[in-house]
Amino acid sequence: MISLVQSMPEVCSKDLGFLKIKCLFDCYKDDKSVLFWRQDKGVYLSLSGGDMTVSEGGINAEEMREFISVIAPKSIFCPRKTADLLQIEPKETVNVMFRKADITGSAECDRLDSRELYDILNIEEFTLPPYPDFAVDYCRRLNKGQADYYGIKDKCAAVSLSSGGYALITGIVSRQKGLGSKALNAIIQKNRGKTVLVYCRDELTEFYKKHGFKKLDKRYALTNEYK
Repeated sequence: MISLVQSMPEVCSKDLGFLKIKCLFDCYKDDKSVLFWRQDKGVYLSLSGGDMTVSEGGINAEEMREFISVIAPKSIFCPRKTADLLQIEPKETVNVMFRKADITGSAECDRLDSRELYDILNIEEFTLPPYPDFAVDYCRRLNKGQADYYGIKDKCAAVSLSSGGYALITGIVSRQKGLGSKALNAIIQKNRGKTVLVYCRDELTEFYKKHGFKKLDKRYALTNEYK
């Protein structure tokens, strides 16, 4: 059975989907336009702006296929195994990587408003929502202390979300050679003491490995509109 939830447990494992959902729940649990569900076997789902996220775990595939067909999300972000069980072909598949945020020192950066940060992150390889949606979400999370950023104006930026002892890097962009590493190390510093997760395409795994990240034996799928 899939039912709406009013509470969620703390993050206690490297479940990328659950971390994404929990970060959303921490910020939007009282917002009726954002919905959260749980399937019997402990799989969580969220829906925000038409985009659905599904956590790891054993699913009742038949029930979930029927549920998703009714909800009709624009996209689904879920474990690759879940996509296979739902019989949907992903638009792309990404790797999950992690490391302990144990870099010492400070990570001072330029003060960037939401427009300046958006303009740095807004590149072809990095999918962003329209600026007004980005600004509202980013400012809301920042004001609640659930987001961090590092940036050098017009040059580089990194953004992370966090819940409890875990953080999720949601974007790193460098517009000048060599500043990607600086931005990554800085956002790790800002999350010192936490377990940091990131998801990336195959061609970026070596970059993260060079910075102490380990690859989990988990892959996530981003689907096109569910049919």
